[in-house]
Amino acid sequence: MNDTLLNIKKLTRLALPTDDTYLYRLGIALYGFSSINSFMTEIICHIDKVKDRSKLLDSGASEILKIFRKTAENAKQEYPDIYDIMKKTGDLFEYINEQRTDFIHAYPITNKKNEQILHRRKNSKSKYFEIDNIFLDKFISKLHDISYGLYEIRKIVRQDL
Repeated sequence: MNDTLLNIKKLTRLALPTDDTYLYRLGIALYGFSSINSFMTEIICHIDKVKDRSKLLDSGASEILKIFRKTAENAKQEYPDIYDIMKKTGDLFEYINEQRTDFIHAYPITNKKNEQILHRRKNSKSKYFEIDNIFLDKFISKLHDISYGLYEIRKIVRQDL
């Protein structure tokens, strides 16, 4: 482990995962989700000029998704090329928002391999699972897919960018 990471870990007495790439993935997942959330508000404001981006950014992800979908419906006439992209992008965002809930509301455990890892219990299915590197890698790749859709939308509604 490099000295910088070791110094950061020393800031707390928490039992942290020894796998620094796991912590790095968690950081990318959180940061990436926030970035996508912000990008969605930008798209909403490009299409609906009366929306206040600062106010939108104060909203939760589910509320932003609801506004994004309504904006897609309202934009069908002016921008017919973006509706399908916005629908697909909104559906992907809904999916990762649910996954984000899984790791945000997970709790740390020591697993059978004696590793610190986040663990999640899904109440609706009584399904237990670890938030492992595979889960995080899939989440991060979905962020890429959503970002691609948002760039496609922006290219249509803001050709000057």
